[in-house]
Amino acid sequence: MEDVVLISAWLNTSKDPIGSNEQKTAKFWKRIEEYVNASPLLIGSVPRDWSQCKQRWGRVNEQVCKFVGSHEAALKEQASGQNENDVMKAAHDIFFNDYHVKFSLEHCWRELRFDQKWRSHSLSKDGAKEKRKEPAEEVPKKHVNEAAFDQIESILSVKNNISKQKILNRHGLLVLYLGFFRYQVTGCRRWMLVVVVDGQANNPKRRAYIERNRDQGNNQLLNEYFKENPTSPPEMFRRRFRMNKPLFLRIVDRLSSEVPYFQQRRNAHGRYGLSALQKCTAAVRMLAYGQSGDTYDEYLRLGESTTRLCLENFTNGTIQLFGDEFLRIPNEDDLQRLLDVGEVRGFPWMIGIIDCIHWEWKNCPTAWKGTLNDINVLDRSPVFDDILQGRAPKVKFKVNNHTYRMAYYLTDGIYLNWLTFIQSIPLPQGPKPELFAERQESTRKDVERAFGVLQSKFSIVKNSALLWDKEKIGKIMRTCVILHNMIVENKRHGYTQIDTSEFESGG
Repeated sequence: MEDVVLISAWLNTSKDPIGSNEQKTAKFWKRIEEYVNASPLLIGSVPRDWSQCKQRWGRVNEQVCKFVGSHEAALKEQASGQNENDVMKAAHDIFFNDYHVKFSLEHCWRELRFDQKWRSHSLSKDGAKEKRKEPAEEVPKKHVNEAAFDQIESILSVKNNISKQKILNRHGLLVLYLGFFRYQVTGCRRWMLVVVVDGQANNPKRRAYIERNRDQGNNQLLNEYFKENPTSPPEMFRRRFRMNKPLFLRIVDRLSSEVPYFQQRRNAHGRYGLSALQKCTAAVRMLAYGQSGDTYDEYLRLGESTTRLCLENFTNGTIQLFGDEFLRIPNEDDLQRLLDVGEVRGFPWMIGIIDCIHWEWKNCPTAWKGTLNDINVLDRSPVFDDILQGRAPKVKFKVNNHTYRMAYYLTDGIYLNWLTFIQSIPLPQGPKPELFAERQESTRKDVERAFGVLQSKFSIVKNSALLWDKEKIGKIMRTCVILHNMIVENKRHGYTQIDTSEFESGG
């Protein structure tokens, strides 16, 4: 433990950004003495003088430098199938054969082996290769190695001659020449596999740069939709963006002000990057039309990978900025509005309709495929967590002389017979059951119509999901729901309000 503290003291003192290793010797080792004696790991031990620290460090540094050379030699002689323990054993054997003593500072070597400051300071002065003694008995081995290297050079020369001939097989494929030769190093016979590849080398090519003139794409987008007198009228904007222009600009403004990815910046040449309008337009178009990322390259001047990145950041930003408002559990006002709507539809104290929409995942792993019907989806859904934890909306009504204290949902016949589920009558007998079944099924179609509107508005959830990450797929669905709710709220003030009191009986 004392050696570890000493090493830590030397490393921390030598890494001082002001003094570094150029400090005076007495001052340098005095600081190390203070560090060692103040260490909580050495409480109760005898305090050390700076001269003792310096003497101990000199021995540790010398032995570790020597062992570094032995370990490098063991790595060069490592055979196939040997692990790190075998290499360490060989390094200890080499150290003992060279210096006739056992290496007992392996813990110090493990502390210093990867430290760049120590390697540049110690190994540059006392390099491990100079520290290691060259035994006299290894002189013949040098000649054996030279003979082996001569064989390697001869094979490489043959390889160069073959590559100049550019011999291809009849299919035009590259020809592989495999050869084994045996060489002798340190008294052991080893086999080396030489692979000579004829033809062109697989040199890595730089990625091709395509000048897409993003400034031209931004100007074209502004002239088309966002200037004072745009080319496309508001109706066309709403059809292509699935929302009104003020709502879209509101989303762009929030994203560009609070999400760094959508903030336009200059590159190293002082040129502006893609604008927030280009990035958000690419993301919304992918959600609306469900097409691939390179569909809008000619128009918006974005590459396919950039478009996918825009979609990912758009979904993350939309959920972060608008999720708490437009993807939340109903508050008291929302609940009261739902109860009023249910009462108008003929189902008082109804707060919603339960159903599922299935979105196919094209790249779903085979091991994950299985039956995921409405019951399994309901089992994983957090919709009824509040009810199970006693936080259900407080209502009270009476039906057939039975008092109920929980609101209910309309469902189809696949769901379980819970008190909070009101299902249709499979085989109604009589006028009243037939009327109830008809009203229940017609009202239950509202949620299916809502799913149909969502899929027609955002085709990406209608077509098969092409992404590989299920979390990104889930964020796309949540983003589409958030945008749908934002669009509904934005258009709610334009709905025609009809007074239904004149249609009520007795009015």
